[in-house]
This record gives sequence, structure tokens and C-alpha cells, in this order.
Amino acid sequence: MRLGYLCIFGFVAACGITPASQKPEVLSARIAAETTTGLCAAYKIPTTTARGKLMIEAELAVRGVKQCSGVNYGQASSAAFGSKLYGRTAVTPRSRASSSDLRNCSDFKNGAAAQKFFLALGGPVNDPNNLDADGDGLACEWGTQIRRISSYRAPVAKPRRTVRRSTSSYCHTGPRGGRYTISASGTKNYGGC
Repeated sequence: MRLGYLCIFGFVAACGITPASQKPEVLSARIAAETTTGLCAAYKIPTTTARGKLMIEAELAVRGVKQCSGVNYGQASSAAFGSKLYGRTAVTPRSRASSSDLRNCSDFKNGAAAQKFFLALGGPVNDPNNLDADGDGLACEWGTQIRRISSYRAPVAKPRRTVRRSTSSYCHTGPRGGRYTISASGTKNYGGC
């Protein structure tokens, strides 16, 4: 167990989540190579940069992880949802053809995959593919997806309701005056009274 914690802290130092000077594509590759447990641990550390947290959230969502150790993640991305934080220029068909805009939201499986790609290319500040037209720092449908993840509630198992069978020897009187008890299997026992 102690070795696991050393690996996690080694990941944070080696991954470079804390230094803001880390190149986005390098950081994205290192995050993609890390285990889910390591990502969840790095997400909780206060020294992890905002970019690192955004990248970890996207990577966890791509992996289908809904919670880290029973705790929701996604606060870093969902806080920006709908806020215009970054200036974006309007893209016309003519400027799209002449720019480096080669990817569209429809090219990605989901918002998490688009966000991961967007951040690896320098997002949220840079948006060469116009994946974040509204300037909130969230590509395509990532804002809607991360809102669902950050408010996810794990299903609670309902206790099984057991049917209690009466084992008492209470005597009943039948319609013709006969007396009987109810057995454990639910049948009438006329010789039990």
C-alpha cells in the first residue's frame, strides 16, 4: 500500500501537473498513460494546476469513470459552463477553409473526447479548430456531459423485502365448520388443531 502512494506522488511530480510550463500535448500523453487511481489521486491534490484538472476530468470521462472513490469530479469544468471566459473570433466558411481548422465536433465520439483533444492542442486559451465557439473553455458538448458527471448520484441498493411466513399454529374455521392451521408453505393443515 505504501508503494502505491509513492507511485501516486511520483506521478504528480513526473507528470508535471503542477508546473504551468508543461506543454499541453506532453501533459495530455502522460495523463492518458496514468492509471485511474493515480488520476483520481492527482485530481484531489491542491497543487494540481487548473489545466491539469481539466485534462484529468476529460481523461476520466473518456474512460467512463463516474466517480473517484465515491466522490464526484468535474467541478473545474462545470464551473465554467456557459461563461464567456475566452475571446473567440467568428469563423466564416471562407476563414475555415484557409485556417488550420480540420476537426469538428462530429469527428468525436463524445464531448469528453473532444475536450481531451481540445486541451491537448492548447485549449482553453487556444482554439485552432473552433471547438469552443462560445468561449467557455469547454469543447462541443463537454459542458453538458461534465454537468451530468459532477452531479452523478450512484444508485443505492434497495434492501430486499422478505415475506414473513406465519409459523404460528393459529386455528382457522372453514366455511363448513372445519378447523385448520396454515403451514409454512401456505397450505391448509386440517389435522393441526
